[in-house]
Amino acid sequence: MFSSIRKKGPVEGPFYKQRGWINAAGFLGFLVVMALVALLGDTSDASDEDTKIAADSRNMLSGLSGPLSPGDPQQVRSGPGGRPENCRTDDKDTSRPTTTPADLQWRKLVAIMVPTSPTAGPLHTETSAWWCFAHTPTGAVLAAHIIPVQLSGTAWRSTAEQQIVPGGPRDTFVTGKAKAEARDLEESPVGRFMGFSLASYSADSATVRLLLTNPSGGYLSTSVTMRWQDGDWKVVPYDDGALYSSVQQAKPGDFAAWGE
Repeated sequence: MFSSIRKKGPVEGPFYKQRGWINAAGFLGFLVVMALVALLGDTSDASDEDTKIAADSRNMLSGLSGPLSPGDPQQVRSGPGGRPENCRTDDKDTSRPTTTPADLQWRKLVAIMVPTSPTAGPLHTETSAWWCFAHTPTGAVLAAHIIPVQLSGTAWRSTAEQQIVPGGPRDTFVTGKAKAEARDLEESPVGRFMGFSLASYSADSATVRLLLTNPSGGYLSTSVTMRWQDGDWKVVPYDDGALYSSVQQAKPGDFAAWGE
């Protein structure tokens, strides 16, 4: 039903007709429609319009690097470890989480409920980008749930500049997302975050597996790669700009359940 192998080569035809995108849309529902629709397209044969969009996107990101508000995660970092001076978290517990945080709180972000923690993050939610996650496995898990969801909202441009690792894949994401904004796409049912697991973790990077409900029934999973950079966790997109790995059918027993 769902492709479990990520496409390596270019795919012919527009991105919104490709099988991988259609499958992903059925999995993440509204989240994918808004965030991943622009990420699985073939950019190897860009038109003049695409080239203009790419240039506009680069200019947009460049423009966002100017003066920022005091609550912005990209402010000057003068705290320990290069963190913003108003971002302090308890980073002592570096064990891999097998249960939900004791202070777990569910909050609505865009169109889906996301897990948060007053101690592990995000500590700052007063700006369009929720930020300041603990430099721990739990902090990475929470960031992997929250940051991609933010990128499906209306403030995705500033979020991309602040919370995606810079480079060609980020440019590809921005270009595809800008193209998708003009398309009239039908919303799908919203899946729910049900569990998580850590495929890998180090002080500098993490790969977090996400368990979600399938609106059509059952459970599905995908993964997000994170990197610790500039004093916080950021998403590492794939070469084609995708934030998530390929969708797979999943068993809840392979994940730590989020609970209520």
